[in-house]
Amino acid sequence: TKTDKSPVWVKPLIAIAAILTIFFGVTYYNSTLDTEINTLASEKTTIELPDASNATLNALSSIKFNNNRWTKNREVRLEGEAFFKVAKGSKFDVITDDGIVSVLGTQFNVKQRDNYFEVVCFEGLVGVSHGTNNVKLKPGDSYVVLDGKFIAKEKETLNAPAWLKNESHFQSMPYKEVLAEFERQYDVSVSAETIDTTLLFTGIFSHEDMDLALKSITLPLNLTYRLQNDATIVLTRE
Repeated sequence: TKTDKSPVWVKPLIAIAAILTIFFGVTYYNSTLDTEINTLASEKTTIELPDASNATLNALSSIKFNNNRWTKNREVRLEGEAFFKVAKGSKFDVITDDGIVSVLGTQFNVKQRDNYFEVVCFEGLVGVSHGTNNVKLKPGDSYVVLDGKFIAKEKETLNAPAWLKNESHFQSMPYKEVLAEFERQYDVSVSAETIDTTLLFTGIFSHEDMDLALKSITLPLNLTYRLQNDATIVLTRE
């Protein structure tokens, strides 16, 4: 049999090389991992991003970002709704399935739900890229798209989204959007089979008292409601 005539220092060197390969491989793998934050129905949460920017997530929302790439690429992926307070610095992008929102340092709200996309600027200047449209929003300006159609919205007078104070505000919104938000905030299912949910609704409901909230969204339309079980509410017309 042949004897191994390699120098005695070769085997330790190979072992060290193998360890370093594993170490750098694990380090690279970890650097590609995203941090993901999710909220449940009726839950809100605020997180601090790597540059001290803040994002507050509304119910049933998620956000993803990469800590290791943050200094080179301030970018988050959003599903649902979130309010952002962005520290000044390089470009900050919020990517959704419907469009991209780009800022430098500002406060704004992004909502992306099914066929609904809304961006509201509360401070600074916000750029919105949606399909072939590229618009700039100043404080109080909104960009709203529902079912593929642009919707004009009155100037925003609040200095932050109403949902941060546990209220949902609607201005001439289809009733189906009101019910969808109610379901998210109270973790229930609403049956409205006999109701025309394309009717436009203007009003407010609280996130802290379900009975009061139900009255707020049914009385203006002359609707009644009943609890079918702990998780289902049935709406009917009076």
